[in-house]
Amino acid sequence: MSDLNTLLAERACQRLMIEYCECVDSRQFDRLVMLFARDGVLNRSDTGEIRGRAAIRAFFDALPSGPYIHAGSNQLVTVTGLQTAEGTSYVTVCRSVGRNASGLPKLDPPYLVAKYVDRFVVEDGEWKFDYRDTIFVARE
Repeated sequence: MSDLNTLLAERACQRLMIEYCECVDSRQFDRLVMLFARDGVLNRSDTGEIRGRAAIRAFFDALPSGPYIHAGSNQLVTVTGLQTAEGTSYVTVCRSVGRNASGLPKLDPPYLVAKYVDRFVVEDGEWKFDYRDTIFVARE
């Protein structure tokens, strides 16, 4: 794989990491599930493996509405093959209950820090999450 193709693959996977957080925060679950391969898995210690787009969509539909803010960081992607890659990143999550004096959502302190451990795969010419493991590092 050329250096340029490696960079393009890394960037595509990093974009998936960013889009995931944006989709959760904006409740764009139709878009979110398309970030996963057809048989992709979202794994969490509190739910176990959630396999396939329909099951992942059902999981997110059942979440309480926000607003949430997922601040991602430390995105590291390693291309492992022509159509595979692995990655890790962290997310700090804040939520809001109520409004401040200006009428904006009141920002509460972070209630969760998690590490994502990802496997990526090319499906139908696009990079997708094949497996996303959510490891809770700190939680209120």
